[in-house]
Amino acid sequence: MRRLKWLVILAAFMSCKFVLAQNTYSPYTVIGIGDLNGMGLANNAAMGDIGIGTPTVWHINNMNPALLAFNTLTVFEIGIEGENRKVTNSFNSVKVGTAGFKYLSFAFPIMSGKWTSNIGLMPYSSVNYDFSSQQDIAGTTVDAIIDFEGSGGLNKVYFSNGFQVKDNLYVGLRLSYLFGLIEETTSTRLEGSGITQQFPTGYFGKTNYSGFDTGLGAAYRMSLNEEDVLNFGLTYDIGHSIDGTRLERIQYETGTGNTVPGDTLINDLNDSYQLPTELGIGFSWQKLNKLSLGIDIKRSFWDTNAGFADDSEEYRSTWMVGLGFEFTPKYNDVSNYIKRIKYRIGLNYKQVPFLVDGQTINDFGINFGWSLPVKGLSAVNMSVKYGQRGAVTGALVKEQYFKFVLGATINDRWFIRRKYN
Repeated sequence: MRRLKWLVILAAFMSCKFVLAQNTYSPYTVIGIGDLNGMGLANNAAMGDIGIGTPTVWHINNMNPALLAFNTLTVFEIGIEGENRKVTNSFNSVKVGTAGFKYLSFAFPIMSGKWTSNIGLMPYSSVNYDFSSQQDIAGTTVDAIIDFEGSGGLNKVYFSNGFQVKDNLYVGLRLSYLFGLIEETTSTRLEGSGITQQFPTGYFGKTNYSGFDTGLGAAYRMSLNEEDVLNFGLTYDIGHSIDGTRLERIQYETGTGNTVPGDTLINDLNDSYQLPTELGIGFSWQKLNKLSLGIDIKRSFWDTNAGFADDSEEYRSTWMVGLGFEFTPKYNDVSNYIKRIKYRIGLNYKQVPFLVDGQTINDFGINFGWSLPVKGLSAVNMSVKYGQRGAVTGALVKEQYFKFVLGATINDRWFIRRKYN
């Protein structure tokens, strides 16, 4: 029965078609391919999004493929994400709540402790915005109201492998396929004296993206004594361009409120979006089954003009720093459930790659969470983050948000010959 459960999970993983909801509402997602999502799972998010140099045997090591070799059990992970975000500019403030699919990942040892493979699916970027701007029309008492709306994003399907090449040395490789659709709508209407009836006109754009991505990883583990170990991790994501095909057209609103397509401005424009080369380093100290303290640093090297040739967006190379701590009072205390819970806390700082009117944007968050053990070797995982980015200056907006990730982990053993029935 247990083997049948795993086969059903695997079949669902391989055959389901997911509709990946936009997890982040933000005016900033109007730029490029939207808000970028990291590779971390719920346990990583609770520790400040670290994991490059922090191995674990209980969760899939998703952030550094080299660490997959530590997954000696078959592991299935699934997670959802929700958030509540307050967006403020000089004139107004709105609150928006969103939720959606976060990740689905499956890891299985080919040679236990030597080679583990991992397949997964998660959103790579999210586009989700709906806002308006107002412009005066010179010489009149009429204002032009411009409404902007966008949705979609990119998804990532990946296949990773981690290998132990020597006693304490590990390497890994991740191959990913990115795909997705982004739709944008802009409409203009007039407000003021003398305006009685109008049929707004606007712009509709649709861009399909697809392409491949490659990531490499390495790790080294140093034992200080029977309980204390030091871990070092390194990741290198090779910068790739992903192909895009764009359609742009004018659209009109009828008297009944429906929109109809007008003249096509661009049809099947082929161009590309340049993903950055990324270099990450991680370090952790672990007291086995008790404490874990880690830090990650990542540098992303963006092209100044990463988007389509006719886009005016400007990018900068960025830094990300995360610090995380995990504590388990007594992992094997069968008489006290509270002591078997894994408690986590972390800090995270990252720079946003795009510029808005030449102004930079930074994001800072405080994270915490836990893993609640359930029957067997599995767990229910939770992370919560309070974050803030941007500022109420110039063309920028300030965003304050609470984000949570709820995940489930199922650990099991495969290919073990039973001695007794």
